[in-house]
Order: sequence, then structure tokens, then C-alpha cells
Amino acid sequence: MSSQVDDIASLRNGLAHFRNADYFAAHDSWEAVWQGLRGRQRLFWQAMIQLAVGAYHYTNGNRQGCRSQWRKALQKCRQLGGIGEASLQPTGLLAGALETSLQALAGDENPLPGLADFAVDTVSEDWFLFS
Repeated sequence: MSSQVDDIASLRNGLAHFRNADYFAAHDSWEAVWQGLRGRQRLFWQAMIQLAVGAYHYTNGNRQGCRSQWRKALQKCRQLGGIGEASLQPTGLLAGALETSLQALAGDENPLPGLADFAVDTVSEDWFLFS
């Protein structure tokens, strides 16, 4: 990480953008940090970025791009492990949100209200310390 204080500020800004459904800005803020990460942290934040990019695609009517990004993010969660219905780890919670969003998309339902709830009720600043 470049500067931990700067990185935390960028992650915090990204979370605020994500909660406000400004998915492109969330992607930008998180990507600024992601570029300097390695290992599990890099994989996790790439999945979070793909979640935001997928939502951005959805808002622009690009359902295929949305589906593709969310499937890639789900694959990264599987690589990281900690997935299961009982998992309260960030990877498991993220995977659950991705699976729910993909199911909504497959059923021609709008997945964004569920993502809005996920952003507010589940994602926390504790996730910034994921390793």
C-alpha cells in the first residue's frame, strides 16, 4: 500500500460512493488502492471492484457486462475461500450478495435494491483490513 492513511481514505470514499449508488466512482476509489495490493487483499478488492463495475453496467442497460463482472467476482470469492451459508467473513458475505444479485438478474428482477441493502447493512470499514 502506498500510504495507509491515503488508502483508508480511498476505501472509505469508495464505500460512500457505493452506498450512494455511484458505482463508477466507487470503482475508481477502490481501484486506486487495489493497484498497490498483493495476494489475498488484491483478489478481494478486485472482486469488490467487479461488484461495483457490474452494478454500473446494469445501470447502463448492459446486462451481459453486469453478469460477466459478477461471475468473475464470484470466482475470486471462491478462490479466497470462506464461502458458505454460515460464513460471516467478508468473502462469504460478498459471495452471498453476488449470488443473490445474479439470481435476481436471471429472474429479470432489478438486483440494485439488494445491493443497496448489502452496501449499507453488510459492508463495513472492518473490511478495509481484509487479509
